[in-house]
Amino acid sequence: MIARRRRAWRLAFCAVLAALLAALHGGARASLGECRVPEQAPYVVFLSEPTFSADAFASREQMLKEFDRLHLHLAQRRDEDMAGLIGIPFKVARCAGRVPAIDGADFTADVVRSLYTRSVVIEVWGFLDRAPRVGGVAGPKAQMNYLLMPLSRAHHERGLQVPALHRFDYPDGDIRAADHVGLVSNRDLYAFVASAIGVMAFDGDEFPKAHEYLCAAFGRLGAVRERLVRQPQGQGQAQAAEVEALRQHVMSLAGKALEQIRKRAPAGANAAAGLQVSAQPCGAAVRP
Repeated sequence: MIARRRRAWRLAFCAVLAALLAALHGGARASLGECRVPEQAPYVVFLSEPTFSADAFASREQMLKEFDRLHLHLAQRRDEDMAGLIGIPFKVARCAGRVPAIDGADFTADVVRSLYTRSVVIEVWGFLDRAPRVGGVAGPKAQMNYLLMPLSRAHHERGLQVPALHRFDYPDGDIRAADHVGLVSNRDLYAFVASAIGVMAFDGDEFPKAHEYLCAAFGRLGAVRERLVRQPQGQGQAQAAEVEALRQHVMSLAGKALEQIRKRAPAGANAAAGLQVSAQPCGAAVRP
């Protein structure tokens, strides 16, 4: 209970701080502008415009140049950073002018439902800053938000209690970089992308694809959790618990996907395919 209250206060404080900084330093005002969904994209990641401090960028125009570099980097490295997954089925949409509130308050049930029907699996946005590090050298900082649309929809429509919005501060642990592009394009992002695609594929009865992405997400979320629990004085414990809740949900869905694969396989094919039992659904590759 105490941890939840602390998180609520922290989210409220961050929302107020981001709004003040945006007003003082020229960051864009919160606004859910439209964003075009890329053509021929089964799944879409919305990369929305961040707010920023004057220490990070002198103007919005300067920030947008870095934003464009980030979008290009994510689009070009998509296949490499999602290595191990077959047929990467998502594209990254550049959503300049779309500036969600830092606390995610814009994402009402209707907004989430609309995004879900447009195949948006996750929206990413945040606040960019720059501050001195050890030794006095200034380096990039960021607070990034990841909203997993299939889970947010399930929360609004069915009351699912698995956390859909995750917010992290960077640098953290070994996630460090010389610029904001390197700092934001980290492995956390791809853990959440894999999770969201897996859940949406499961919703659409695409069980082999769902199983593949859910199992990939299970492993990647484990790495996120381990980094959070290593934070000093237990600072990341509440976030680690939320990531673990998502991780267990992902594993549960992977088991259900595996059961559907087994049911739909031709007679006698299960043994030949080497399908693992649903109690350990991510123990080996599935070859339906």
